[in-house]
Amino acid sequence: MTIGFGIVGCGMISRFHCRAIADVAGAELVGCVSRNAASAEKLAEEFNGVAYENLDSMLNDPRVGVISICTPSGNHREPAIAAAAAGKHVIVEKPLEITLPRCDAIIDACRQHGVLLGTIFPSRFHAASQQLKQAIDESKFGRLTLGDAYVKWYRSQAYY
Repeated sequence: MTIGFGIVGCGMISRFHCRAIADVAGAELVGCVSRNAASAEKLAEEFNGVAYENLDSMLNDPRVGVISICTPSGNHREPAIAAAAAGKHVIVEKPLEITLPRCDAIIDACRQHGVLLGTIFPSRFHAASQQLKQAIDESKFGRLTLGDAYVKWYRSQAYY
């Protein structure tokens, strides 16, 4: 069985999603949509998909079972809710949204429509993150009431 993916937003991060989809057995990119039609056409051509005219046309395509939202932060809620209402599973690039009420709206819509929701945050799988989580679970810091972290990310130009 093949699961078809649709991409919302056709910027740099969407290419990472397209490559990841191509690397997963049983997954295929069906197409993409963007406010910038030329960007959607370029991404669709690069990854052998369809450039949809608008979100509704992608959501109405029965080949699409999962929507991957790659729009800028603060622009995730509307396409996520629309995807859930269309019965599509939803993957959202980090952060899920920019406020708790906007996050809750996405979560509630996915629950209401019985679709799966996932958020991209690969750093949780890094060794240091796993060790920190284990230390917290083992109460090595005592009873925590507040946590804060400052992480200096470095990404070479090749990443972008």
